Amino acid sequence: MKVYKSKGKTDILFNGYTFKIKPGDKFLFADDVFNLLPEPLKSLFEQSYSVLPPFYKGQSLDGKTLLFIAQAAIGDALCMTPALREIKKKYPTMTLNVSISGKARPVLEGLSYIDNLLPMPIPFKEVAKADYIVKAIEMVGTPQFDSLSLVEYYLLKLNIPKAEKETPDVILDNAILAEMQEIFSKIKESSGGKKILLFHYLSSSVHRTLPPKLLKEIEDLIWDEYVPVICSMPNEDITVETALDIYGIRAANLSVFMKNIKYLIAAVALSDAVITADTVTVHIAGGLEKPGVLITGPIDGQLRVGNYPTIISVSYPYKGQTCIAPCMQHALKTPCAEAQIKRQFYSPCIESIPPKVIYLALKDAEILSCSEYERPKKCILCEFMGEIPLFEVINSHRIFECPSCGLHFVYPMGTMDYEKAYEKKHGDLLDFSLNLAYDSYQNVEDENSEIERWSNLPRFKVILPILSEIPKGKLLDIGCSTGFFMLIAKRLGFEVYGIEASEQAVNIAKDKFKLSVAKAHSLDEIPDSFPESYDIITAFEVLEHLEEPFKFLQDIYSLLNEKGILILSIPPFYKFENVALGYRKYKWWNNDYPPHHVTRWKPWTLHYALKKAQFNQIHLFTEPLIPGTVSEGINIKAFEFATEQGSKVTIPNNVTASILFELLKPLFLNSKNLGNFQYAIAVKGKSPLNLEGLILRAIRFSAVEIIWGNDR
Repeated sequence: MKVYKSKGKTDILFNGYTFKIKPGDKFLFADDVFNLLPEPLKSLFEQSYSVLPPFYKGQSLDGKTLLFIAQAAIGDALCMTPALREIKKKYPTMTLNVSISGKARPVLEGLSYIDNLLPMPIPFKEVAKADYIVKAIEMVGTPQFDSLSLVEYYLLKLNIPKAEKETPDVILDNAILAEMQEIFSKIKESSGGKKILLFHYLSSSVHRTLPPKLLKEIEDLIWDEYVPVICSMPNEDITVETALDIYGIRAANLSVFMKNIKYLIAAVALSDAVITADTVTVHIAGGLEKPGVLITGPIDGQLRVGNYPTIISVSYPYKGQTCIAPCMQHALKTPCAEAQIKRQFYSPCIESIPPKVIYLALKDAEILSCSEYERPKKCILCEFMGEIPLFEVINSHRIFECPSCGLHFVYPMGTMDYEKAYEKKHGDLLDFSLNLAYDSYQNVEDENSEIERWSNLPRFKVILPILSEIPKGKLLDIGCSTGFFMLIAKRLGFEVYGIEASEQAVNIAKDKFKLSVAKAHSLDEIPDSFPESYDIITAFEVLEHLEEPFKFLQDIYSLLNEKGILILSIPPFYKFENVALGYRKYKWWNNDYPPHHVTRWKPWTLHYALKKAQFNQIHLFTEPLIPGTVSEGINIKAFEFATEQGSKVTIPNNVTASILFELLKPLFLNSKNLGNFQYAIAVKGKSPLNLEGLILRAIRFSAVEIIWGNDR
């Protein structure tokens, strides 16, 4: 950002504005805007060393003038409106001036909280009037911009931690709306009254653009409910009609009517739902609170729609030869490196997304946009009575978060048919899960191979040192599946019994391994032939599947003898991935959603539940934090640095990863709460064992063996 002075007189049309320039006129340019000037015009300016007003750092703005300096694409301009609205609300006597590109100016015109819209470059006489300035230019690729949502970024710039409303203000032109209404009414009438889905597949960058073929695949899924329309801006792509013909897409192409951005806004307003690439349309839809789906790969979708309650982002955990999605590359004029390796045009991370997942996300977005729905009257665990907020909608289920104990639970409650789970007949998002475990449970080998296979998994390796120290006795494994853990416990000297909801799994455990296993959907169904009480009860990844989890814990307490021990595991709420990336809603590939999982447990929530069930000693931990766990939470990239001699050295990402993992060795051996799979050990009475010390030792021993192997 620099001040330049004119050396002559000229009239220019630049950046959407007409400038009548006299000799000596000064302008404040963003560096990237000055670079857009044609070379002959650049020579008409010389740099001027003028003093700028101080940067705004949260001072009182009562009676002051603030100049918010932005260049901004249209979507960026919309995203700054919550911050601008909030700062004027906080200081109503201030004067708020905003510099913006001519292209983005139309979406800010008419907003009551902006006093003056100024061009970019800014006449310096307007800069000099400001008491403070905010620099919101040259932002793409900066750490702050790449790590925050667009709305958060502008709030940060204005030192505002939270806005009352964090969706963009979108102004509708009533005349244009009436003009477009006639077109949309005819489309609805000719379609037999179907809803209208606006599909925007073009983006300002090639690698964020959606393949037209994807529209055809989505169109086939939605055709009974929606008639799709395409509303691309006329300067975006002249090949839209060709794409429609090639793929046999039936969508109505309304691009010819999109004379400017206000027509696109009207089209979104008149549509019933939106599916879009990473472009301005998603911000318009978010501001108008339309149900919508953002399809993204290169950019983390939550950085685009995390502030929009009716928009769901869908991406894919793509790992290629050159990248791991999201690569966070904002603008490329050519296909990305991964696409070029694969000899294709569109980004592979986007092409990997199954069309039905997008359709199912759209159905969830429709549910999100409904304001009237059945709410739980009390928490199913702590019985808190009051407003229990909606956390997310996923797989056509609403998940609520108790403000008292922190439990996530589905309402209305309903669990999965586990026979269908083993038969893979879900018909929903679970069909696309990458790690639903039932396949591996069924592919059983001989007893020794099964023990070896499951003992080497981090989630079981960490508890083996603990089990070896616990006095041997009767052990009941709840949700025992095909009996793999029972085989391990039996070898350690326990007398083992198991119950399982799936008849198929029970048959494998009984026929293949001759184990004492019974089919039971609850502890009330344990057969009379089983013992009345147990020294140890295990329940691995069971609690999150149950409609009545607290009753389940109470029943376990009743089944344990006086010093009995419960060992259970559940998905971790605060594993490293979630800590590193934040809890990402709509993580459809990790299956932590209904009807597969109907509750989610924070550590203190689980501790509270076990205490409420009257357990005396409670110890919480996770499996070790290991390199594979870390790599799930970060996108390890190549690193470039300059030597003292000025030359640049690039360290490949595989070398960067090795260095990182080496530096994290202390965490691998000592991290108690960041790994995958959360454990609780709860004692009914008082154990003579030093369980806390034993857990820490088990983490260290298992981490060493997992990472470096066993040297025996």
